[in-house]
Amino acid sequence: MVVKPLFFALVVLSACAFSQTPQFTIQDLGALPNLPACTATGLSQSGNVTGYCLSSLGSSLLVNPTTHGFLYSNGVLTDLNVNALSTPTLLPMAVNDSGVVTGAYISINTVSATLTATPFIVQQNGSVTMPQGQMQGVLPFALNNAGQLAGSVIRVGQRSRNLFINGDAVLYTLAGGATSILPAASAGGGAAAFGINSTGTVAGAGVGQNGSAVIPVLWNNGKSQSLPLLAGYQQSLATSVNDSGTAAGAAFDINFTQFTDPLNQGHAALFNTDGSVTDLGVLSGDRSSVATGVNNSGSVVGFSSSKALDFTVQLYPILNSAQSGYRAFLYTSGKMYDLNRLQTNGTGWTLTYATAINNNGQIAGTGIFQSPTGPEQHGFLLSPVTAVPGPSITGIVGAGLSVPAVTSISGNGLFSIFGSLLASTTTGVTQADIVNNQLPTNLGGTCVESGTTKWGLFFVSAGQINALAGDVPSSGTVPVSVVTNCGTANEVTSPAMNVPVAAASPEFLYFVANANGQNPVAAIQALTGAFVGAPGLIAGATFTPAHTGDILTAFGVAFGATTSTDPIGTLDTAANTLTSSHSLTLGGVTIDPSYVGLTPTFAGLYQVNFKVPSGLAAGNQPLVLTVNGTPSPSGPYITVAN
Repeated sequence: MVVKPLFFALVVLSACAFSQTPQFTIQDLGALPNLPACTATGLSQSGNVTGYCLSSLGSSLLVNPTTHGFLYSNGVLTDLNVNALSTPTLLPMAVNDSGVVTGAYISINTVSATLTATPFIVQQNGSVTMPQGQMQGVLPFALNNAGQLAGSVIRVGQRSRNLFINGDAVLYTLAGGATSILPAASAGGGAAAFGINSTGTVAGAGVGQNGSAVIPVLWNNGKSQSLPLLAGYQQSLATSVNDSGTAAGAAFDINFTQFTDPLNQGHAALFNTDGSVTDLGVLSGDRSSVATGVNNSGSVVGFSSSKALDFTVQLYPILNSAQSGYRAFLYTSGKMYDLNRLQTNGTGWTLTYATAINNNGQIAGTGIFQSPTGPEQHGFLLSPVTAVPGPSITGIVGAGLSVPAVTSISGNGLFSIFGSLLASTTTGVTQADIVNNQLPTNLGGTCVESGTTKWGLFFVSAGQINALAGDVPSSGTVPVSVVTNCGTANEVTSPAMNVPVAAASPEFLYFVANANGQNPVAAIQALTGAFVGAPGLIAGATFTPAHTGDILTAFGVAFGATTSTDPIGTLDTAANTLTSSHSLTLGGVTIDPSYVGLTPTFAGLYQVNFKVPSGLAAGNQPLVLTVNGTPSPSGPYITVAN
């Protein structure tokens, strides 16, 4: 027998630092005389930017190798070629807070498909140093404020298009001029260094012969640490590392014996300090992505594309012009944002590549903007807009509000979010909000998201939200965020809270919630609908204790998977039974329930129907439902009379 709980229609379930959807102002870095097409390659912690300019829009460094390097500092763009040697291709790659710039003079032979790098260092006074010895052939990629430089020897293999086959990862100290060759992570191959943090930890990759393997690696004090591969991919590299050791990069499958591999795939990846790796995904509608930088807050930048990656991987924005099919992204608080949608003053800009992010949240990259004379390619510097108070999550628990709390959520499980500024008004779901028999995912301008998926809502207020979890894994964690002004240009998103998930998190609902966790279960007489409980439990309502032989219906949440085939959030119109193993006890006596499953005409509400066994003493008897070995809290009870 399945019944509809009248009380549930009358009672609404009771029950980090703030952030907002990021916004930025954009600074056009400008162009050098007669060199209008500029690319930003490096960014310092203080906001210095370096890069290079070409003579024509749409040119590639590999095709049009005549360049001038630049340094952008304190609003001034300086031509670095004042002190350049005769080699026409100047490729600055990194800059620090002192204005020291490092990079390489590049020589390209398109006939033999060879590339030679001669490293340089432009000191703060403008003088140029040409490192010798083991720095020969090195393309420097990163420079920190301690004067440490990380780079890679470029040796293009005859049968491979990977730029670092049989190369070496190099750490160079500006002050001492000492060079150390970091060990290759793959026997018989080479290694490449792409990023460095403030303490000298280097991010890069070990590269097998002919690109047969590419393994992400961190080096510190001469010791190498291989990072995990992202599931589903055979190759990865780390492009950047922050001071806590979190690295960003890409996971991919590329055949490096071809210039273009139409079957390749790749996603930006975050290599976490706990040994896990996170797939950052792609922007909507795109195929591939690469992360190019990570800061101490764990925010990541890079580019997402509708096109396949090519053999240059993370170097694509450095070697190629800004073009359609590429978008700069920011990944923060568990969500990837299109930077084109986060500018407050960027009218006319198309941001194609983000190449670096500093600890102040500034982002450097390359884009196209429409000037009065036509499109121009320039470097840009984004600076974050000062945040205004937004939604903040302080806790997430099961909707029954048990004591102790049920801290994991499960698919089709009701849960409560607590915090501040979670909604602008107090709003409960009404019949008008139910469209196509589905719970709303936007209630009063508030949404609840896990990644990019919005979940169903029952109730929103400034301090509490009651929501219904969508499909989640049976273990691990998922990010949960609250979005206010949802669906508008002024969306404000809370930092994500990572919440444990389980196949089932059973919990009963209660007529009264007590601080000691001893709560009367929300139960009714199945035949009459009368409330079950001690007389006077709630003023103005009639309650009677249960007796031996009574058939009761007790209501709860998060019991787990059922036979329903409807999408989560649907107000089910039929009974759907639990598919997982389960057991029920009342007062320690095992009961064989006649039904455990969803309550028709409701979303996310479960019920269990059972007969009160004989032999129970009068008083409050604990009711416990166990699903897949996970019991409901032990404090809730049914009041029984003789």
